Amino acid sequence: VPVDVDLDTYCLDPEAVAAAITPRTAAIMPVHMAGQICDMDALGKLSADSGVPLLHDAAHAHGGRWRDQGVSALGTMAAFSFQNGKLMTAGEGGAVTFPDSEQYETAFLRHSCGRPRTDRTYRHQTSGSNFRMNEFTASVLRAQLARLDGQIDTREQRWPVLAGQLARITGVLPQATDDRCTRNPHYM
Repeated sequence: VPVDVDLDTYCLDPEAVAAAITPRTAAIMPVHMAGQICDMDALGKLSADSGVPLLHDAAHAHGGRWRDQGVSALGTMAAFSFQNGKLMTAGEGGAVTFPDSEQYETAFLRHSCGRPRTDRTYRHQTSGSNFRMNEFTASVLRAQLARLDGQIDTREQRWPVLAGQLARITGVLPQATDDRCTRNPHYM
């Protein structure tokens, strides 16, 4: 069920989410839009109070931080994309981070043809597919990690200049920054 966004940050509005939750709600899925981290304080509380899991789309937030915590350390599942237009790219693919080892192991089974990490005899425990990243793709991404912080620093330094120029255009409202987003990678 789509819900509205905050008009300043373009991120999911926690009040709109609260109003949309029903007994059939399976997950809350905020998108960290253009690097601005969603209000994870309010969404995390809403998730805890409602029992609805929080799975955030971090495809625009490589290197982003909320209250000095990395997006993948916020206690929920986070999905990152590495397709051609992202901050870190390897052509296609992505990564999912998990808050606990049980969820990680379940996901591992699904992405690795239904086989656990320790299996050497091809004993499939569940249905699955081959969503494993190859070593070459991983090495391309790993090399980009060395440059990511510097690239984010440059974008953070340049954002006030760009935002100031955009704000001079009638009808254009640059994305606002929530001060709790302590590192905004400014995707696009």
